[in-house]
Parts: sequence; structure tokens; C-alpha cells
Amino acid sequence: MDNSGKTFAAFLLGAAAGALTGFLLAPESGDKTRKKLNKTANDILYDLEDAWEASAEKIKEIADNAVEEIEKYSKKLGESMK
Repeated sequence: MDNSGKTFAAFLLGAAAGALTGFLLAPESGDKTRKKLNKTANDILYDLEDAWEASAEKIKEIADNAVEEIEKYSKKLGESMK
């Protein structure tokens, strides 16, 4: 994982910890607190899903580029051996 990925993961973890602390210390009823926790958890899950999809797409692009480069060099090598 590169530095931007680690930074993003740390940000999400910090946001989740801060939200949980705020909810637990807030002077609201248990029902309201549970609903807020559920909404926050869902929001975090959607953010993680988006990040996962973006990462998967980037990995696919890198793999596709690698395949293209290998095919290009393989073709050049085959031509040079003739």
C-alpha cells in the first residue's frame, strides 16, 4: 500500500473513532445514538467500497499496461530473432 492509501486508511480510522466517541458521549437517547451509529457505519462502508473499487480499477489499468508492454517487447524479440 502506498503512502496515500495508508493516509486514507488512517483518516478513515480516525474519523470512525472520533464519530464513535462523539456519539457515545452525546446527550441523546440510546435509540437516536444507535441510528446515528448505524448511519455513520454505513457511510464509512460506502466510502471504503468506493476506495476499493477505485483501487481495483487502478490495479486493472496497471495490469493491462503491463500485458501490453510484454506483448510489445515479445513481438520485438520475435522480430529480432528472425
